[in-house]
Amino acid sequence: MANVDNPNGFKPVRHLTGGTIRMEEMGIATGTAAAIFSGDVVMGIAGGTIKVGTATAAGAATGIFAGCSYTDVDGTPKFSRHWPAGQVAADAIGYVYSDPMIVFSAQTTGTALLADNGALLDLTATAGSTSTGQSAQEINQAASTIDQFRQIGLVGKADNAWGANAEIEVVFHLHARNPGAGVAV
Repeated sequence: MANVDNPNGFKPVRHLTGGTIRMEEMGIATGTAAAIFSGDVVMGIAGGTIKVGTATAAGAATGIFAGCSYTDVDGTPKFSRHWPAGQVAADAIGYVYSDPMIVFSAQTTGTALLADNGALLDLTATAGSTSTGQSAQEINQAASTIDQFRQIGLVGKADNAWGANAEIEVVFHLHARNPGAGVAV
């Protein structure tokens, strides 16, 4: 059976050390131009806030976005699976899986192979769904120039196999909290 082509961002699977997977609160600057979806890679920016990560962005990721809360311009408190592009809110908080030891699942754009375990891979950044709030980011299996992630295995589930559009397990290679070149596996 062929894998279904349905990219849906990055999802926490487990912790490399057996630790607990937790989210951290991080600020989102009011009026941030690009939307951020649940499962998107995020990067830190000036002022201690976050923005959506891109496939070509130099620098280390801060984590994976899980949702946000803010007070809308009409005074209504909101919780959302995505940050709407251009949203104005002075109190916006993003919930981020920021621990560099978390293992994430993500779909590949190409053909994933067992022989690629340990390989460095890049992000393919695609806008998510404003109706569901879910990311459409995935792993670029074809090339690696920025080396954002390291492949560590195949997601073990019945409808997933090595090959095109496989769901693989990855860890951050470039992460803001890693003191060295990347995560050792």
